[in-house]
Amino acid sequence: MRAYPDELLVSIVARYHHLNGHKGIKPTRRNIYGLEYKKTSIDLPTTIRPILNIIHSYDDELLQSNTLFPFYRPFLSERQVESIKRQMLDGHGGTVHLTSGLMASVVKVSEFLRLCPCCLKEDSQLYGEPYWHREHQLPGNLLCPTHKCELLARCLICNEPVSANNTKDLSICPLFCKHGHDLSAQTVKSKNGTLLKVSKGIVTLFKASLEGKVPSDLRSLYANRLGQMNLCTVGGRIKQREVCSQFQSMFSSDFLTKIGVPAPIGSDNWLSTILRKPRRSFHPLLHALVIEFLWGGTNGISSSAAPAPFCDGPWPCLNKIAGHYKQHTITEVTVTRCTNTNKPVGSFKCELCGFHYSRRGPDLLIEDTYSYGRVKDFGHYWKAKADSLIQKGGSIRSIARALEVESKTVKLYMKKKQEQQAVDSLQMNEERDIRRIRLLQNINDFQSYKCFRKANAKDYSWLYRHDREWLLSSLPSLAKQPKSKPRVNWNERDKEIAQEINQAILKLLMGQHKPERITLFKIGRSIGKLALLERHMDKLPICQELLKISLETEEQHQIRKIDWGINRIKQQGKRPVKWRILREAGIRVFKSEYVEQYLISKMQEALYKFQDTISA
Repeated sequence: MRAYPDELLVSIVARYHHLNGHKGIKPTRRNIYGLEYKKTSIDLPTTIRPILNIIHSYDDELLQSNTLFPFYRPFLSERQVESIKRQMLDGHGGTVHLTSGLMASVVKVSEFLRLCPCCLKEDSQLYGEPYWHREHQLPGNLLCPTHKCELLARCLICNEPVSANNTKDLSICPLFCKHGHDLSAQTVKSKNGTLLKVSKGIVTLFKASLEGKVPSDLRSLYANRLGQMNLCTVGGRIKQREVCSQFQSMFSSDFLTKIGVPAPIGSDNWLSTILRKPRRSFHPLLHALVIEFLWGGTNGISSSAAPAPFCDGPWPCLNKIAGHYKQHTITEVTVTRCTNTNKPVGSFKCELCGFHYSRRGPDLLIEDTYSYGRVKDFGHYWKAKADSLIQKGGSIRSIARALEVESKTVKLYMKKKQEQQAVDSLQMNEERDIRRIRLLQNINDFQSYKCFRKANAKDYSWLYRHDREWLLSSLPSLAKQPKSKPRVNWNERDKEIAQEINQAILKLLMGQHKPERITLFKIGRSIGKLALLERHMDKLPICQELLKISLETEEQHQIRKIDWGINRIKQQGKRPVKWRILREAGIRVFKSEYVEQYLISKMQEALYKFQDTISA
């Protein structure tokens, strides 16, 4: 079986169910998922890895080609993307729509699948059967992107849905409704210009998502475009009332309701929130509407970005004494506004040497990139060299020439450094005296180093780092306490518990009731020492080795149950057939192919003996 172009995953499962001729849905679920109960979501289905065995595809290819996951991916964080991928491939559902934010989204989910009457004819002629197209199920898309006709969710004659509205059922794409009306003859060409533009924009955004061409900085592009449309102030404040008014004049409330989106009414509506600083993910349909409102389609996004006031990075480091002078080592710039001129001010900091400078923009020439208005910080590299030169001695002018600055800059640096050293020394002495006095006041309560250190943690730590000699000489000395002997003989305990474990295992193996799996939990509970085994297994080597060879895997447990079930059937004098053995052993799903083969071989052996007994 193969998937058709742009076929929805639900359609693949429905065709598989139909081709196998199953009357109910449970056999199909058991064949594909190994489950009795399983919902199949339209947009983000879960537990899809078993379906790879049906269509012989790959994980990423199935997600990319047969689900709506690529449509949502550009608007999710990396953490959300990885979590959703895990849940779709191997999860059991329930939280995938919560993780993606779709459950809390204002966009209304369609109850039924949609189809195109023209595509029904073409698919039947080309492939011999119709199927559900993925592009037809895009949220908000009500037109076929190929034929520009309205998509059908209900029969236009009898208003009967074309698919089941329950995710528990599987509906193949029909040629006729339940009352026999031909769906391929119900073609309606849309004349609604707004609907044509929005549907085209949704499909274009979907194709851009498939190719990874959706800009990652959409909100900054929104802000730039709003500024160009005079809907944003110079300080970056969005004129929300005007934005909502113009948006509602473009898209009426009736149209938004038709595509499943509420009108942006009130101060905290979805349109105001999506244009603010990003704090959560939004539905792709909402982004498609915003893009249509701002640019009239995704094609206008790339040409609308405002030019950067300081060109594109990286930017050069302008520390003249550094080995990387004028090399482009700065990767980030902080842009603010000058309070006097309202022009942009760029702040640049080199991470290699710490040199931090700023200049007023915008840059008009290439030479402007290698200039600065003022130095905010000379950085650790410059300061270290300055301290070394000052310590060696020499004139102010010689030091200034070596540092490639003016003499007054060196004088100012030396003055600030002396003032700071004096302040630091004075503050250090004052703080030291205060902490000494406070510690001596509490020394009468001294019982042990641990208790004293805990009671005076801050003062003790500070004095230990800055005045250790005084601290150690001021504290009284204590005689060393002898080490206490261990209270538990772990060797003896290991032997005793090993005997109890052995008896518990024999009891489980020799019992006449249905075999119970031999696990650490089962043995620990039976001997009343589960907590001891879980916490101190490293001190019980004999027990550890005994459990290592005695604990059962699920596969071993099923084999033991099969042997027990066959013996029970023999005692009852019944024919040892497969269904009877499985029912007696209590096995629903085989843990491996080996267990199934083991059952077949044991069943055949038992059947031969049963027939010999009957013949005799």
